[in-house]
Amino acid sequence: MEKGFNGQKYEKFSQPQQDWGSKMMDELELQGDEHILDLGCGNGLLTAKLTERVPEGKVVGVDSSPSMLKQAEKHRADNMEFRLLDMENMIIEDKFDVVFSNAAFHWVKGHYVLLRTVHGCLKKNGVMRVQFAGEGNCTNLIGVLKEVMSSPEFSSSLSSFEWPWVMSGTSEYEKLLLSVGFEEYRVWMENADRNFPDEASFVGWIEQPSIVPFVSYLPEENATLFRDVVVDKAKEVADQSDGTYLEYFRRLNVHAVKK
Repeated sequence: MEKGFNGQKYEKFSQPQQDWGSKMMDELELQGDEHILDLGCGNGLLTAKLTERVPEGKVVGVDSSPSMLKQAEKHRADNMEFRLLDMENMIIEDKFDVVFSNAAFHWVKGHYVLLRTVHGCLKKNGVMRVQFAGEGNCTNLIGVLKEVMSSPEFSSSLSSFEWPWVMSGTSEYEKLLLSVGFEEYRVWMENADRNFPDEASFVGWIEQPSIVPFVSYLPEENATLFRDVVVDKAKEVADQSDGTYLEYFRRLNVHAVKK
């Protein structure tokens, strides 16, 4: 089975991410000439929407997946640029008015380094507005993943597997922001529980991007079986009487200003 991130498939099933990002984007007070950094830009749909709001400015999208950036290129506008970079280890020499990130920071292990980089590339009075998976996110799917990982079929293959996400709480994130130099900030957790309307949308979200790190780590003969077992168990746990599939989403929101 396909093991890596697939930008085209992700875009097809990324409605939750698009909804969260659009809502966050509406909160930005833009004049139209800002220089914006979009971290974890993925398929570029939200990056393109950002460019529409800054016709006299520029948006730089960063992602570590070549497949995601290949898809993002289909949405390119004149004032857009994409860079293949790992957020945790990136070197950014530009200065930005806004750093924006939607549903991406939880994929990064070293948040101190990431936030220090963000603080360094913001202009004075620049704004960081990000949202990502927080403490208590996706309890249904994560419960299933941990159960399947510990089963005899996969436990030995995944014995040294490193958990792919960091899901922080508000107080620990406030301490991180202070430690890198942000003095003005607001951090809050948002309940964004979602009923996926049908099986296709639910399974599509599981496959891209949720279980990519797990199947990428497994040998070929186990990867497809892992996907099938996880999907079957996740559907059973999330199935609702009206035919929808429920997942509990908790989104950590941050608005910080560099002084």
